Amino acid sequence: MSNVIYSNARAKSMETRLLGKERLLRMIDSAIPQDALKILSETNFGEGVEVKDVFDFEKLLSVEQENLFTFIRESSPCDYFKEYFLCKNDFHNAEALIRAKYLKIDAENMLVSDGVYSKKLLKDKIFTDDYKIFCKELRYALEFSDNAFVSGRATGVGINTTFVKSMYDYLFRLSEKDKVLKTLCKIRADFANVAIALRTRNYAVAKELFVKTGDVTQSELKLLCEELPEILKEKTISFSNGQIILKAVDAFINKKPFSEFEKLADSIALEILKKHKYDIGGIIPFMLYCYYKTAEIENVRIILVGLINNIDKQEIKNRLRETYEG
Repeated sequence: MSNVIYSNARAKSMETRLLGKERLLRMIDSAIPQDALKILSETNFGEGVEVKDVFDFEKLLSVEQENLFTFIRESSPCDYFKEYFLCKNDFHNAEALIRAKYLKIDAENMLVSDGVYSKKLLKDKIFTDDYKIFCKELRYALEFSDNAFVSGRATGVGINTTFVKSMYDYLFRLSEKDKVLKTLCKIRADFANVAIALRTRNYAVAKELFVKTGDVTQSELKLLCEELPEILKEKTISFSNGQIILKAVDAFINKKPFSEFEKLADSIALEILKKHKYDIGGIIPFMLYCYYKTAEIENVRIILVGLINNIDKQEIKNRLRETYEG
């Protein structure tokens, strides 16, 4: 219990360092992108990393992202949330490394930040076929890939699908330890299935890629693949989580890029966490800070990309994710 109290207290104190909606809006209203960078420097965003050219702003985001991951590793009140938040990087890096192992290529440029495991540890274990320390879902994906490559049956889609499905199985198992986290996990899986259906509009393909840990059913998946766009909205409202999925359908009808879907899921996750912000006990304060910070990093990226490309300021505001408001 003392660990939970300490972690939540530390997370609450770090909320005061977040940019907040008002400062983000000031950035959008900047005359030039360089002025937006100055606003970031006032808050020590990026911890003083010097950015001489506005096009190098990703250096700042990388520092903030790594700091968040370090904070989670060191201060998470429980292992299940740490693993839930960080394991996406582990599954991504493991998939890249298993491909590199058999295709004899350098995976370095394909790797992302460390997750629960360091990239070095993952590489050492994968290249020596030693998977004992990994969760059963990651072990399954690695062993499946080994067999597929050795037998000559490996395909890019098959390997990727196995890692994605295994990751969702792991997320769902971790989420069963916390009611709110389980809700977030189901929404994440639902958005993955909705994105697959609306991207492919092919039920045979979508069924093969279907993630079973959400609330979207096979029959609903079929409808998303085959129904006319103009009547999808009235049909999807009856789904479990229909109001949420409706937002994804709206994005599809309005021809927004599919890259927006996962960001939309993150915004909805933050909305749900905000509703529970006054719950007593549990790890909500810690979870909330982590999602606030994730949204902040993405919002800074949206703003700077928008300013650099002279996108209408109102359009930039419309693209912002749910965020900390102070």
